[in-house]
Amino acid sequence: MEALRETGISFRENEPFSKHTTMGVGGPAAVMAFPRSADELRTTLRVRGELGVPHRVLGGGSNLVVVDEGLDELVINTESLKSVAMSEDGAITAEGGANLIRTVVSCCRAGWRGLESACGIPGSVGGAAVMNAGAYGFSISDVMTDIVVYDEDGERRQPPEGWRFHYRGSSIPEGSAVAQITVQLRPDDPAVLEKETGELSRQRTKSQPGGRNAGCVFKNPDGGQAGRIIDDLGLKNTRVGGAVISPRHANFVVNDAGAKAGDVLGLLDLVRERVQREAGVDLELEVKVWRPRA
Repeated sequence: MEALRETGISFRENEPFSKHTTMGVGGPAAVMAFPRSADELRTTLRVRGELGVPHRVLGGGSNLVVVDEGLDELVINTESLKSVAMSEDGAITAEGGANLIRTVVSCCRAGWRGLESACGIPGSVGGAAVMNAGAYGFSISDVMTDIVVYDEDGERRQPPEGWRFHYRGSSIPEGSAVAQITVQLRPDDPAVLEKETGELSRQRTKSQPGGRNAGCVFKNPDGGQAGRIIDDLGLKNTRVGGAVISPRHANFVVNDAGAKAGDVLGLLDLVRERVQREAGVDLELEVKVWRPRA
């Protein structure tokens, strides 16, 4: 904390993760830093490295469950790094903390096609890059042309193929921070894009739950859909404490009544065990779980 004070980096002590995750669960971070620029992000990572402090990088918190005991670590929150710049040739550069949905909407309104399938995916641009987020057969790496990643050694800038993007993942190391990405879009009629994104949003509203959730909790297994497998076993509405399998989409867990992280994780374990035993399928978590390091 003293090092952060000396460098002018904003931070909070014992900051609850429940305030910074879409699931709304999780205990406190010992220290949560809020860099306000790329330089401050780089400085925070450098200071962390010099002190040898354990740390994690937090984006929009949309694909994350943090245990109730919290983490005795430095957490670097990128929410203030949210600028988006559009060039005349359709190259869109966004800082890692930029909200993905707002970025997609802005691009569509400006007449740029390529990101519209991501119009309903919550979270940050940086988090979307790390997880290679997508929907309807689209992944953000499909349109990415450049990515800047910071760690304690400084800046690593290279084309996307250097990060081995794959289905809902990449080789970007945990603890590194996506400072910015650039995507290459193509021109189209804003009215057409608005109609398409409106229809996609209606589809999502119809098929996916609202409320506090972390998005799809399991990856789709080869040749199947996790939600359908869970639904076929009659597990919709299954509850552990305040956490419940959504009656609208079985691959969503909703914080229905003041759930704790323990409720969510207990429900995930229950579902995985039932699916493995009764359907013979080993479901892999899509949602990230942060626990204290061993």
